[in-house]
Amino acid sequence: MTLTPEQVNHFRTFGFLMLRRLFTRDEAATMKVEANDIMAEARGGRPMDEMTWQALQPFFERRPFMASLPADDRIYGPAQSLCGENCQLIGTDGHLHVGDTPWHGGDGEDHMTELVPNVKIAFYLDALTRDTGALRVVPGSHRLTDPDPYTILRARNEDPGFRPCGVDPRDVPSVCLETQPGDVIFFTEDLLHAAFGGGPGRHQCCIAFFADPTTDAQRELIHRLYGKYRFALHPAESYVNSDNPRLRQIVSRLVQWGFEMSQV
Repeated sequence: MTLTPEQVNHFRTFGFLMLRRLFTRDEAATMKVEANDIMAEARGGRPMDEMTWQALQPFFERRPFMASLPADDRIYGPAQSLCGENCQLIGTDGHLHVGDTPWHGGDGEDHMTELVPNVKIAFYLDALTRDTGALRVVPGSHRLTDPDPYTILRARNEDPGFRPCGVDPRDVPSVCLETQPGDVIFFTEDLLHAAFGGGPGRHQCCIAFFADPTTDAQRELIHRLYGKYRFALHPAESYVNSDNPRLRQIVSRLVQWGFEMSQV
């Protein structure tokens, strides 16, 4: 599956793209079962603390259906359309959200958009609306300007009294991407994004890719980020040794560079 030129242009211009019903309801239900199983295992079988956000990396590699998704044509094809041939896996992660997610997205040091094409692919396994935790984005904010009008929003500000430009964070002008299970959102982590409302235990599962570096500057950025990250850019041992050639390919550059493997 490849994206149309119009879809690629939408992503480049606005920083996001939504593909509705990319996966079936049954497939989304399988993902939710596996995601719940992974999270329960990580908690040692204990009930979820409904006051605490739970996050885990690597994530998809831990169960069979989810482990296959980075190589699925519906995911890998669009990733190639946006990041080019031989795009590589940054990593996978899973979240059980609790409460609001403050505005955040990119900064001057780790902002990849201008140098290395990249995409974060998000699956929301619950029906989400504007008032129940759906992702909100500020279109075009993935591209830095000098001065940057969005500086005040780029860091996660947890202060309940925070009023950027004199408004409540949930009233910042934005686009709300309401979703149903099976919908998939493609965006860049540098895009300003947030979520407000909703109960505890909202599933978000993500796969991230970056373009195969071709310049010294691109390679230097990836190596610097690898040095900062504990899990991202650490290829899963199961993918390095997979019988699926595409799964091996999406971590091949990381292996070539000698990046440490995750034992998953």
